[in-house]
Amino acid sequence: MVGVLVVAHGEMAAGLLDAARMIVGEQEALLALSLQEMEDVEGLMAKVEEAISQVDGGEGVLVLVDLPGASPFNASARIAMTREGIEVITGVNLPMLAELLVLREGSSLEELVDIAKEAGTSGARTLSEILNKN
Repeated sequence: MVGVLVVAHGEMAAGLLDAARMIVGEQEALLALSLQEMEDVEGLMAKVEEAISQVDGGEGVLVLVDLPGASPFNASARIAMTREGIEVITGVNLPMLAELLVLREGSSLEELVDIAKEAGTSGARTLSEILNKN
């Protein structure tokens, strides 16, 4: 099973995991890391490296971060660029996380990347769009 790590500013990552667990239940190989105020990229990198080791069962790790170019992304990207089997996706949201958790059993890292990106973008809709679809 592909491991999943959510890394974000403040308590966002922990909040997303709590919400996802309410929807899909308890999950294995899933962790959240929070970037604390005044924490530097080097310190965060050490935490990301350790968390990746904890969730990596040999089928890869998908790291979901909040913002492109921000510290959670930079720390995760620096690690992913030096190791095989790690992918980083920006713009994490609850539809993305819930969908990939439901579908990750039996899915490859590459398949989960596509699932996460599709769910993350299709999950952002207006009320008008939802009502007109039905």
